[in-house]
Amino acid sequence: MQVIPMLVTLRIAIFTVPWMSMFWMFTLSGMESYAADDALVAILLSEKRCTGCELSGINLAGANLIGADLSGANLEEANFTNANLWRARLGGANLRRAIFAGANLRDADLSGANLAEANLAGANLKFIVARKTLFQGAKIGRANLLRADLREANLAGADLTGAYLGHANLQYSIVSGAIFQNTVLQDANLRYLDLSNLDLVSTNLRNAVLEGALFCRTKTAWGEENSDCQD
Repeated sequence: MQVIPMLVTLRIAIFTVPWMSMFWMFTLSGMESYAADDALVAILLSEKRCTGCELSGINLAGANLIGADLSGANLEEANFTNANLWRARLGGANLRRAIFAGANLRDADLSGANLAEANLAGANLKFIVARKTLFQGAKIGRANLLRADLREANLAGADLTGAYLGHANLQYSIVSGAIFQNTVLQDANLRYLDLSNLDLVSTNLRNAVLEGALFCRTKTAWGEENSDCQD
């Protein structure tokens, strides 16, 4: 009479052990992953260096990263809100959809980085070097880009509402679909930009260099400019 219960118990044990093993395997794997992330962050904060690291989605809000070298790192959707990245090196890094709201990036090197759809609202971007950097669809409203080097950068669809770009260099940049509402471009280098279909009515263009710039259906404070329309 005791055979059946023993068989049932044995079968339950047989099926339970593999599932429990899988559970602990995934749990330990997750713990190892978190430990690895923590280790990389610890190195980054102490040594200020983590080139080529995988840190996507990491939270570094308010972190002290002065002079940090994050060249080539994957920091997609990372949070740098109010972080101090003065003179940081971020060349070639993947910063897509990263958050830099209120961050200090003064003198940072962002050359060739991917900042598509990133949030840079209110950030300090004075004197940054961002040549050939992708800012497509980025939120850069109210940011300070004094003397920023943005040559050949892609700012298509970027929101620069209220941003300050005094003396900035945007030569050969792409600005199609960008928003320049109440943006200051005073003394900026806008050579060879295609300004077609842009609304620049509220944009401060005082002393801006416009040599070779294209105007077609461009709304300005002095009226619509169509001098370069081909149709």
